[in-house]
Amino acid sequence: MSAVRVASVNIHHGADARGRLDLARTAAAIAATGADLVALQEVDVRFGERSLHEDQAALLGEALGMHVRFGAAIPRGEGDGYGLALLSRAPIGEAVMHPLPGASGPRPLREPRGLLDAQVELPGEGTVRVLVTHLDHDHRSHRDVQVREILRLVAEDAGPVVLLGDLNADPSAPELAGLRLRGFRDAAIEVARERRRGTVARAPGGTAPGRALSRAARVLSLARAVVPHGPVRATWPVRVPLRRLDAIWLRGPVRARELRVVRTAATDHRLLVARLELDRPARGQGQGQ
Repeated sequence: MSAVRVASVNIHHGADARGRLDLARTAAAIAATGADLVALQEVDVRFGERSLHEDQAALLGEALGMHVRFGAAIPRGEGDGYGLALLSRAPIGEAVMHPLPGASGPRPLREPRGLLDAQVELPGEGTVRVLVTHLDHDHRSHRDVQVREILRLVAEDAGPVVLLGDLNADPSAPELAGLRLRGFRDAAIEVARERRRGTVARAPGGTAPGRALSRAARVLSLARAVVPHGPVRATWPVRVPLRRLDAIWLRGPVRARELRVVRTAATDHRLLVARLELDRPARGQGQGQ
């Protein structure tokens, strides 16, 4: 069983909550997490004057000595645009940017959204599928459709899957219920439950199969998010967080052992950092068909 540290960071195109640009400060905040894998949202790659037309993904990768992949949700030129990035200490294999749809109806999708879908080769552990996303901020109907598309894309994958990003909804929100129903586990809840039990004997499976959270459970989740201790904490806005918009979801043979929310002056969200452990079959034990 091997540990890997992951982080989700909405970098706000390198600007803080007051809009002051400082990508070096962003890089320092990411470095301080000690993460091996970092999921980035709101990344500019030669996107415009607000970020000095810089390739922020490449600059952060160079500053941190990490491999990098970028996916444009809003393309602008060949390989340029605004979107998502993945930083990794281990080599990144195939990486695909999937567009995510919006719901049909009177409220059109105002900003294109996507899913950066990457295979990361961890030394001695094999491949982990890492998904980076930033769901719609405008309406839950769009987020519901986007979650359904993510689930479709990973439906046949039995290996470890780690989904990180700014989901623009509390993990207890009805539009995210499909994640739980399809075997994903909220890492913060997983860590909190293990702490209460005082044991790491097994990985909890979230809510019971086939059941969404009740209204009372959703209210409890929202209330716990503003308590200033423990892993189930709000991440936005950065100064006085009230909403748990940023999350890490796990599926398959991977467990969350630690999770913390990190205060920062580098962006308008707090950083989410988790230590994960991967379960692998013992040598000689078959994987099955």
